[in-house]
Amino acid sequence: MIKRTLLFIFAAMQIHCTAQNVLKQIIQSDSFYTKYKYVFLHPEKYRLQIIYTQINRDENNIPHLKKYFYYPSSKKYFYPASLVKLPFSALALEKIDQLNISNLNKDTRLFIDSLHRCETKENFDTTSKSGYPSVANYIKRMLLVSDNRACNRIYEFLSPAFINKRLHQMGYKSIKINQRFGGGCDTSDNRYTNPFVFLSADSTVIYKQAADTDKAAIANHALHTKLGKGFLEDRRVRPPRDFRYNNYIPFADENNILLSIIFPQCFKLSQRFNISRDDYQFLYKYMSMLPRESDYPHYDEKKYKDNFKKYIYFGTTDSIQDTTVRSFNIVGRAYGFLSDCAYITDINTHTEYCLSVLMYMNEKNILNTGDYQYYSIALPFMADLGHLIFRYEQKRKKKYPANLNAMRFHYP
Repeated sequence: MIKRTLLFIFAAMQIHCTAQNVLKQIIQSDSFYTKYKYVFLHPEKYRLQIIYTQINRDENNIPHLKKYFYYPSSKKYFYPASLVKLPFSALALEKIDQLNISNLNKDTRLFIDSLHRCETKENFDTTSKSGYPSVANYIKRMLLVSDNRACNRIYEFLSPAFINKRLHQMGYKSIKINQRFGGGCDTSDNRYTNPFVFLSADSTVIYKQAADTDKAAIANHALHTKLGKGFLEDRRVRPPRDFRYNNYIPFADENNILLSIIFPQCFKLSQRFNISRDDYQFLYKYMSMLPRESDYPHYDEKKYKDNFKKYIYFGTTDSIQDTTVRSFNIVGRAYGFLSDCAYITDINTHTEYCLSVLMYMNEKNILNTGDYQYYSIALPFMADLGHLIFRYEQKRKKKYPANLNAMRFHYP
């Protein structure tokens, strides 16, 4: 009896271990592993993190998620770059909804004033259909081509105090947002945000938002915030820069933010963004749209290739012919860090999975040089891994095929 019990426990342990290593099994059993073995043998050098989320639907098409990590999530600092644009987008929609003011919505025309040294005014937006700025058009620009100027405007609308407080309420305690992109703003400047005025079509004031100042502690608490061997500035290699006053999002948190937007029903109410069904659909559409498919804003195909911000699965493909496969994603790219958090679907074959990949491509390990191995290593790695998981998912037996019609959009 004891022997039989021990055998049962041993078998159960084997099953558990196998289940825990599905991602490693997929990778290590394929030529993909051999092709990129030098990356897998040096995960610290390449700061490699891979998170694969398997989605299983029940008879009611309700998704059930199971995450697999190739390497444990790390508390070491990495520069998130444009990854911040996904939570910014959701929070901006949430804030508009919670203001609950008549005639105020994401498409309402707005005017941005300036009071502080680093701030700029904005009254027109030639990329929008109306010719005026709006929260919706800024979000489109962020999700379509990772527009930094649009991101700064949403940062100013939200304020770092609001962003951090709200994300901490949702359980993301380690996130710290405290900076715009570029513009010559220093740490102090980024504590100030502009006044906003929302206007009706006849220029009647609907809502005024006063300028804000955030006096809370601004340093992030990530480990090892000094990056690389040096930082190139004014054509001189200076000592490593300390990024403790820069934006920080743990990569596992960013992955969860993506999952909570794609699958809100899988998260507690306290962990969800409080936005409407229409807002979710708006995010899905522009997360998955290619730049050339957008009328407003309009983008030049030569400058903004199909894979401009689609790294996983599409990273090496300038022109995507088969648009039945879609990536609902957000990317980051700066200082040698390349990241993509993506939900990949093929409606026709009922295929879906989530994959998040972070890499550091800086052989010289000197930041701000522009000499990074994005095209020679990282993008092929992400594209190949995306295809590998896609093939696995197409073959994987599922009790109930996914009905993905909710993710079918008309892209003008």
